[in-house]
Amino acid sequence: MRDSGSLSLSLATSEPLASYSEQVRQEFEEHLAAALATEAQDIVPMLERGTSGGKRLRPVLCRLASDALEGDAHLAFECGVALELIHSGALIHDDWIDGDEFRRDAPALWQELGPRTAVLVADLMIATGSLHGAISEATSRSLARCIRSLSEGAIADFTDHSSYTEAVYLKRIKRKTASLYGTAAELGALVSPRVDLAPLLYHYGECVGIIYQMADDFVDLLNSLLTGTPVGDLALGIPTLPLTRLERLPGYQPWVQAFLVERDPGPLIANGKVRDAQQVCEELLKPWQERAQGYLQELPDTPYRELLETVPGAFADELLRADIT
Repeated sequence: MRDSGSLSLSLATSEPLASYSEQVRQEFEEHLAAALATEAQDIVPMLERGTSGGKRLRPVLCRLASDALEGDAHLAFECGVALELIHSGALIHDDWIDGDEFRRDAPALWQELGPRTAVLVADLMIATGSLHGAISEATSRSLARCIRSLSEGAIADFTDHSSYTEAVYLKRIKRKTASLYGTAAELGALVSPRVDLAPLLYHYGECVGIIYQMADDFVDLLNSLLTGTPVGDLALGIPTLPLTRLERLPGYQPWVQAFLVERDPGPLIANGKVRDAQQVCEELLKPWQERAQGYLQELPDTPYRELLETVPGAFADELLRADIT
């Protein structure tokens, strides 16, 4: 393995947010277990298996947005259940389509149950999640838009590779990752007295999701450079912004072009520098962090808003700490 140097990015972390998140996660796990236990007993084990693991970032964000606006904690958790079920169902679909054999350090559900049963379980999870989120017409429409965005993003995974641009990349991650985070923050507003702030909270959450996805793509690039072996998107030949933006640095253009044109990550992995990848990622994340802050200016000035201000950097930092080789 190469010398990794300093792997930390200039991301804001927050001890108060960490404490808040830990408490909310514990409460949410209890709420989720109770919600799933009310389902028909023959499907409870499948729903539990499908939703096991995960960082629960979206339920935490939904609850935090609700708390910032004096919302209903129980309804925020119901929306969190909806988000986790829908997200987990979409991941089951993705694993089968992509042929991924593992998910969260365990065999993918299609490996365990067979593809037909797994896909049907995923459909069941998405439908069940939609019911938990059917608190009002507004929450139902929010989740329906999210499910549509996830589907459009999954289709784009297979149609956009040949026409990659930075705009195409951003559109794709807005549909897949950012839509879930945007919806999480929006739902927090929709179960509060300040439903008028739902559009702003959606845009804020969308920024959180964009930052998170860019950090995730950076992890694939970084682990590829550290191990000398293509990892994740590089192994699959999928172009991402943290990789293609390296082309702006001296000497990188032929190596990036080899990946874009021939899907060959070899030259980039052999010659790329960790510090260059880190520099590019920091430059990419900074404007989205600033944009996220801007969407919070109309929220009441409370400790919860202060926690929301630290979320974009802290969520990305948690991902980096967990997934760097």
